[in-house]
Amino acid sequence: VDLPALLAALHGRGIRAVLLEGGPKLAGAFLAAGLVDKIVAYVAPRLLGAGPTALVDAGVTTIAEAIDVDFVDVTQVGPDLRITALPRKREA
Repeated sequence: VDLPALLAALHGRGIRAVLLEGGPKLAGAFLAAGLVDKIVAYVAPRLLGAGPTALVDAGVTTIAEAIDVDFVDVTQVGPDLRITALPRKREA
């Protein structure tokens, strides 16, 4: 799927916001394409070993390629944390 074309088509229909809740592959594709404005993540008070990944194919293979974010809110929701962050623009 051509993600920029998809968002342009939705914009043409008056849609100004899209909630992504499809899993690590979808989230990774949108992040890699630079199409994410805000991240809302929930962290449970549990540590996993080799568990499911949060992102797939986000274009990050080294720490130098990491996607930097600015935290704008951290709120405890029951035993979990809800973290809201904005991705920083990558310098060309």
